[in-house]
Amino acid sequence: MSSQYGKPEVRQFKDGKTGAVTMQFDDSMMSQADVAIPLMNERGLVGTFFVNPGSDRYQNRRETWEVICPKFGHELANHTWRHEGAKDMAEAEREIGDTSKHIWKLYPDQSRLLPFAGGGGTTWGPTREQIAELTIKYFLFRRPSLASISEEGETAPNITTFPQRAIDEHIWFPVHFHGIGSEWITTSKERFVELLNFLVAHRDQLWIATEGAAYRYQQEYQAVSNVTLSNPTGNSFSVAVTCDESKVNTYGRPFTEIYCDPLTVRAQVPDSWSGLKMTQEMFFGSGKAITADGKKYAQFDVRPSLKPAVVTKD
Repeated sequence: MSSQYGKPEVRQFKDGKTGAVTMQFDDSMMSQADVAIPLMNERGLVGTFFVNPGSDRYQNRRETWEVICPKFGHELANHTWRHEGAKDMAEAEREIGDTSKHIWKLYPDQSRLLPFAGGGGTTWGPTREQIAELTIKYFLFRRPSLASISEEGETAPNITTFPQRAIDEHIWFPVHFHGIGSEWITTSKERFVELLNFLVAHRDQLWIATEGAAYRYQQEYQAVSNVTLSNPTGNSFSVAVTCDESKVNTYGRPFTEIYCDPLTVRAQVPDSWSGLKMTQEMFFGSGKAITADGKKYAQFDVRPSLKPAVVTKD
């Protein structure tokens, strides 16, 4: 390695942020479509919506779920077809499988790995083992949830303490909603806006991500086995990130098919660097030169377990 470049390291969160927050929403609620999504779109924020495509609620706001959500970068997640459970495996196959297939059609260019929640209060005839088989078949992971927000649960008044914990503790903090301003397990519009404005004000510290993006990044980050810098010149170098595929569930598919999200890498560079470009196979990207602890670093994204990315001084 040339002495002018430092050892590259993968950052814990995308873009080198201090922490991450994801917003989860259950049940295809109309208040989410009518209130939450427009407020989020106005601020350039994204969330994950656990939908029931076979429900009247979904059909009544179908354009929001199927057109607006993909357009603005929101994620639809598998909450089963009707939120009614299943009496046997054939019905479970339809409830879970048809929902995944429906979402995949709406996001044809993204990883098929989706968050999953079976639906509170529902009854399932199949065993846990049988349901687990379906989650593998349809590329599903059980969602994490650290805080459920609602007025009834008395968590809404403290709504900004949760993203603050993500900053203070350097963690990924998922927050969970149902109704926004109406319907059930409700969070008031005023409290929700308070959270959104906090997230906007702390964008420099927080990665506001969809559930799937945060989960895939976390899995890739935990599986990183080697980060190497090679071919250094005065104006460029190459970086490769390798993951130990045995540390993640690949659902029987190639690692890079399921875990295709880039990881943010940082490497020390000479003080003369002010901008940079990145190329990796068919991917092209930019990056930035930043100053931290009195040193200059190049920060850029690399897709793991592919050929090295070439980083060039711009």
